[in-house]
Amino acid sequence: MKLGWSIYLTFEIHLHRKDRELLTNIREVLGRVGTIYDGSNKSILFSVGSLSEIIHTIIPFFDKYCLLSKKSIDYELFRKAALIMDKKEHLTEKGFYQILSIKAAMRNGLTEVLAESFPNISPVFFKFNKPLPEVLNPYWIAGFTEGEGSFMIHIQKHEECKTGKAVKLKFQITQHEKDKELLNLILMSFNCGTLITNNNSKVFAVWKFEDVFNIIIPFFQNYSLQGNKKLNFLDFIKVAHLIKNKAHLTVEGLDKIGSIKSGMHYGRDN
Repeated sequence: MKLGWSIYLTFEIHLHRKDRELLTNIREVLGRVGTIYDGSNKSILFSVGSLSEIIHTIIPFFDKYCLLSKKSIDYELFRKAALIMDKKEHLTEKGFYQILSIKAAMRNGLTEVLAESFPNISPVFFKFNKPLPEVLNPYWIAGFTEGEGSFMIHIQKHEECKTGKAVKLKFQITQHEKDKELLNLILMSFNCGTLITNNNSKVFAVWKFEDVFNIIIPFFQNYSLQGNKKLNFLDFIKVAHLIKNKAHLTVEGLDKIGSIKSGMHYGRDN
């Protein structure tokens, strides 16, 4: 175009390289569009940069399976830009500036270079009042946990314990404070846990052992996780049973829990 700038859209999912199989499965579900490649810091990316694939595959998918977090706002803006480009309107000065205004309204906004080059661009006004459902689909909760949830084991010093240490299990989902309504809906779905404020984040956390053992674990056994997160969950279950059987009160049991913990998350070999 005559303005000397080009526009391209990309849809990307970033995961740890240990979740290559999961990312491959996602690509299969989407009809093998896009490409998968290794990124920096042991990451792996699934990227769709073809406008045709975005218009005919990505947008129809997310129109059917709606996002519920505030990320849905970025999706609607992304969708708006894609439709402008599909009509070739981005090749006109008016369309180009429309897309700049759309980008300015998105979470990451304009880059420093764009902001300096187009100082008069204002974010497009976008009214988004899509209500949350009254009840969350359990499969959606499992999928959301796949990306945003954590199964954690804490081993802390505790003078009252014979081993000198206490073990606690914790399940949590962290989001920006703007998504506190969604987290509250997740809390209501489990009917346990609490919401914690951490700077600009809200955390749905469950650490009461009875709730972890009787509610959280059975839920994810019924609505299975995938990839590396599932392996962490299975280790989480092992520790839960050790605690249930009071093994954490012995040095041998505590050592076993420590070994399981060290092999989770980034400590896992495969």
